[in-house]
Amino acid sequence: MKLLFSLLGALTFAQSAAAQVAVTYFPFQSVLGVSSDTERRVWAGLNAETNTFISNVNLELHALVNVKKGELVNYYTGLGVNTNPFSAFNELPLVNGYSLTLGARIKPLAARRNVQVVFELAPYTNQYLDGATCVRCWAWLTTFASSSRISK
Repeated sequence: MKLLFSLLGALTFAQSAAAQVAVTYFPFQSVLGVSSDTERRVWAGLNAETNTFISNVNLELHALVNVKKGELVNYYTGLGVNTNPFSAFNELPLVNGYSLTLGARIKPLAARRNVQVVFELAPYTNQYLDGATCVRCWAWLTTFASSSRISK
């Protein structure tokens, strides 16, 4: 339960500290993501699966760093933790696993830099770190809720 409150607190802090919020949708994986200002050096993201039962909701919180920022593309990396907040009701562990994210945010439209295409590779391991891993590939479409810094 502490982790759930920590996640909610981190998301609230990220939204209040950032000037803009990015909303991203991964159509092939049915995942909805909300991120703080992705143009900053350090930013945070929260992904939620949208095609699941309420008792099996997986949330993934990421801490990310822009490694190289450019006019057309930003390259970033970060760590994430995958949780299920409803596991506490069944006395199960809250943490499902961990991920390392490597990604690129491509800004293809010169007039609308707030519309971006996102590609990510995210090696994922289970909570026990016992070698059960997979590599997730994400293709996303994203837009900023407030784009005053980017669309200039």
